[in-house]
Amino acid sequence: MGDIFGIVGTTQGPFSVEQVVAEGGFGVVYRAYHGAFRAPVALKCLKIPGEIPGDLRERFLEQFREEGEMLFRLSAAIPAVVRPLHQDVIATSPGVFIPFIALEWLDGETLDMFIARRARHKERPLGPVEAATLLTPVARALEAAHSFPGPAGPICVTHRDLKPANIFLADVHGTQVVKILDFGIARARDVASVIAGATTTGGASMAFSPRYGSPEQWAPKRFGATGPWTDVWGLALTYVEMLAGRPILEGDPMAIMGTALDERRRPTPRNEGIDVPDALEFAFQRALALDPRDRQKDAGAFWDDVERALGLPPSQSPIGKGTGRYPTVRASGPGGPVPSGRGPRSGGPASMASAATPPGSRSYSASLSREEADPMELDLPTSIGDTLASGAPSRPPERRGPPSPRTPPAPERPAPSGPQLRRPIGSMPDRPLPAPAIPVPMSLDISGDAGRPRARPHLSTTTMAPLNRASTNEDLKEMFALPLRIAGAGIALSIIDIAVSSLLLGGERIGLGPVKLLWVAALMIVVAIGMAGFRLMSSSR
Repeated sequence: MGDIFGIVGTTQGPFSVEQVVAEGGFGVVYRAYHGAFRAPVALKCLKIPGEIPGDLRERFLEQFREEGEMLFRLSAAIPAVVRPLHQDVIATSPGVFIPFIALEWLDGETLDMFIARRARHKERPLGPVEAATLLTPVARALEAAHSFPGPAGPICVTHRDLKPANIFLADVHGTQVVKILDFGIARARDVASVIAGATTTGGASMAFSPRYGSPEQWAPKRFGATGPWTDVWGLALTYVEMLAGRPILEGDPMAIMGTALDERRRPTPRNEGIDVPDALEFAFQRALALDPRDRQKDAGAFWDDVERALGLPPSQSPIGKGTGRYPTVRASGPGGPVPSGRGPRSGGPASMASAATPPGSRSYSASLSREEADPMELDLPTSIGDTLASGAPSRPPERRGPPSPRTPPAPERPAPSGPQLRRPIGSMPDRPLPAPAIPVPMSLDISGDAGRPRARPHLSTTTMAPLNRASTNEDLKEMFALPLRIAGAGIALSIIDIAVSSLLLGGERIGLGPVKLLWVAALMIVVAIGMAGFRLMSSSR
């Protein structure tokens, strides 16, 4: 990694720039020393075209400032989001500027480093429960960001590039703390790509990571805009990689795009040779569906499905809880427990606080090890200066007509304990999988005490339909039992009267004095009908 900006050894405001620690398609991360705080920080410097017109520069800087403000608000409310410390611009020469953001320095390793290290040491991949425990802070942080309290109501903030390299396992005083990197620069990256297209002869490009690009990022004209469902894709694919212990989608960008857009080849655990319970496989089938409309609506809904499938106690969004403590995963290997956030046993801890961190190390705080950008269809705001919109992004229109053939029928809640149906590794089910229970949707009510959001369940007709059908059948049986018995008796008397009068009495009706038996039978049928109608009307009130 080279110092492409030429700032190593210089002082930029309060920051003494020491070394390059990471570089990606959109930025370079430096380790720097904050003179006022007397502590290391990470400087993420963005790659922007060298000379751009003044109006484009101002538009980009305004977008960058808004993104930094949002990152500050997110990190203040969500402990799993990396914390920004400062934001500014470095001017190296007339017309050339380097936007940067200073972020907290973290010691540890990224999740992709963790997965690769375990593979090098021949350690088994994490199991479904271990991986879910580690990813729970990430999932609930995304859930909180997808419905984040704003000045004018909830707003939706999406990551749009979630992957193992953007999840950091930090070692904080011996405790593992999970942090999400690269949150809050998605739109600034889009604006930068527009600038690149406007100031060069080539087209614009979008710097999302091809391995983790969702179908709507590869083909927005076909699948619509990105949104919370895009983060569902990234979270699910990250989970599968943890279970597999290797990258799932590999090859050149065009080959990866072909796989991501192939409806017959979905990267679910069983399709990757990983044996998981039926309910968990179904959760992944939804989360990694080709069409965004078939996925869970946000990361929280997906994680509800995961926890239910694994029988885990439900976790909650961190907003309003005022705590940054999450469960710590201590994965065991042949040599015993792996210390959280540590490097290989033979090499000691991988620390970002040491100046001896070797060049090329991917242990960094807030910058991103990103694959090189490839030309793609863009999913951009209507203008360069668009700001973060209030409210949830537009959900792709719901499907009309019959459900997709790959979607299992109405789900039933699986038993919380007992044997799980499992299939041989690598095999595909020859019949539809039993589906887990659909989680009760949760809406955020920000009118609670001190502005804290309160989870308020609301039941959808989809959720309640099976219960209503079952209860209605039982009620109908009880409601019409007596009227049916009375009507049956009346019909039986009618049959007896007709048979006896025809065979024995020469057509004369059976009489009880002046009253004919047929009249009694008819009266019983009328009473039964009236009673049934009255009970039906009473139950509908």
